Amino acid sequence: MPTRPYAILEAPSSLGLATDGVEALPGRLLELGLAERIHARRAGRLAVPPKDPKPDPATLTLNAKAIAAWSPKLADAVEEVLHAREFPVVLGGDCTILLGPMLALRRRGRYGLFFIDGHADFFQPEAEPNSEGASMELAFVTGYGPALLTDLEGRRPLVRSGDVVAFAFRDHEDQAEFGSQPLPAEFMAYDLHA
Repeated sequence: MPTRPYAILEAPSSLGLATDGVEALPGRLLELGLAERIHARRAGRLAVPPKDPKPDPATLTLNAKAIAAWSPKLADAVEEVLHAREFPVVLGGDCTILLGPMLALRRRGRYGLFFIDGHADFFQPEAEPNSEGASMELAFVTGYGPALLTDLEGRRPLVRSGDVVAFAFRDHEDQAEFGSQPLPAEFMAYDLHA
């Protein structure tokens, strides 16, 4: 069965985190030869707006406006790769980069999400102790949270809860301690108990 060629998009964002460091990951993976190993075209690197160390008062989320403005730009880049009949490999960055690819797919119709992360990332802003969107992106793409981050281009939700598989999360204690809302019953969830 023929496969689509890979195209790598660099999305070096740390907008969803209070700390820095993850923005270096795309460059480091490419230095180590990822593009050559998977025979991928380098499709571009997105510029990321500067961070604000204070949470947005309306959403209680760090860099909420920047994430909301940047995610459609990442979606546009993903769409360009899809239009070229290539398979996008998006290298981040923090977990909020999920909003861009999911917006690109939502523009095309209905898609599912197989979400692999060590954390459920389903916090609501009121409960997330560091105001980090990188602990909330699964909630955002499924329509839970502030409209600025859940209703990009009026397409809320980017993926329906019944079309999500959350796999291998192991942060039950953090969820309980900080009051994260539970995953919706419509999700298929496969957790790891530490």
